Amino acid sequence: MPRPSQRDRILDAYTDLVVTSGPETVTLDAVASAAGVSKGGLLYHFGSREALLDGLLDRSRELNDADLATAREAPEGVARYYLRTSIDDPAAGSTVYRATVAMIKLSATEPRAAEVTRRCMAGWRAALTEELGDPLAADAVAALGDGIYLRAIVGDDSPGLADALEEVLRRLRT
Repeated sequence: MPRPSQRDRILDAYTDLVVTSGPETVTLDAVASAAGVSKGGLLYHFGSREALLDGLLDRSRELNDADLATAREAPEGVARYYLRTSIDDPAAGSTVYRATVAMIKLSATEPRAAEVTRRCMAGWRAALTEELGDPLAADAVAALGDGIYLRAIVGDDSPGLADALEEVLRRLRT
């Protein structure tokens, strides 16, 4: 596996700091230090705090779009994929999960992050509606998956749901 680029290391560090410390405490110096680059190296890739945020917003959209494309191609279907990864991704600390948590935290103070997050959620609801044929069932699956993510953020791994995904989906489809 190739080593991440300096730009990717910077975005990883920014994401991790937003997730662990909260967006209001993150400084360019802290990001540079966490990424193992000089502040000049950070500014080469991201000329300002705004540019760094733009980089994270772009990355989050790309990760979401790739994850959504994977779900659409998954033999298990979009709904099961959404619920399963709502359980699996937090446990594995996946890149998509970390970016999602960062976006949720940033959404409280950054309107552009909130807009990107809403756009991503709308894409999932549309895919779920296509599969399930029912907007209400799609919204219920989305809300359930989102709730599982929220629980994961605070350290609750939803063990009962993890063992009953097929039953949950069966009930939502009837």
